[in-house]
Amino acid sequence: MKGLFAVGEAAASHGVYRPGGTALNAGQVGSTRAAQYIAARCQGDAPVCFDTEAAAALAEMGALADACRADTGNVRALWQHAAEEMSRCGAAIRDPAQIRAYGKQVEAQLAGFAKTVKAGSRTELAMVYRLRDMLLSQHAYLTAMADYTAHGGQSRGSALYTDLTGGVKPFAQLPDTFTFALDETEAPLIQELWFEGGTCRTAWRAPRPIPEDDDFFENVWRSYRETGNID
Repeated sequence: MKGLFAVGEAAASHGVYRPGGTALNAGQVGSTRAAQYIAARCQGDAPVCFDTEAAAALAEMGALADACRADTGNVRALWQHAAEEMSRCGAAIRDPAQIRAYGKQVEAQLAGFAKTVKAGSRTELAMVYRLRDMLLSQHAYLTAMADYTAHGGQSRGSALYTDLTGGVKPFAQLPDTFTFALDETEAPLIQELWFEGGTCRTAWRAPRPIPEDDDFFENVWRSYRETGNID
């Protein structure tokens, strides 16, 4: 949506080697830059289609509320199950087979969401929308993880991917889940993911070039390094 920006951790722009404090910096700098862009480029009235799109989204969420109402709710149990499963296969220790298996469960849950998720109170109805967002997020993350390993990605950063064929365990007494191989190739590509037609799609691209810095002090320092003269 033009004019709507994700910033900070929501933008997923940190990279695997992010230094400490990056989330705070990205939130502050990203939101400032987004505000500057909106003020400079997104002036005037909203697009003509905005009211129509907003009305359609509200109608869809209203229909979801009607479909999920019931005398007895199950949304709390489904929430707990989704949280436990994601922690089991998508946290720091990741088994590619488990990622794929739970990923299919999430897709099935989203496909039949209105039929299987029930809310018995206003509080549970609020959890219905949160559960939907949680499952959409899990669908995105699990798709990215599965695609990463499908392209030969191995353990790096803060994630250990179980590799029973080419990996080793750091200590023999650990479970086989801790068998891993380090990713030492560092392929210079960036994984992109987007939601389209009810499913997540991925692509890989080269990093965009770092723009030329027009900072005065940087130019002076560059001149000094090249000529030895600060004038």
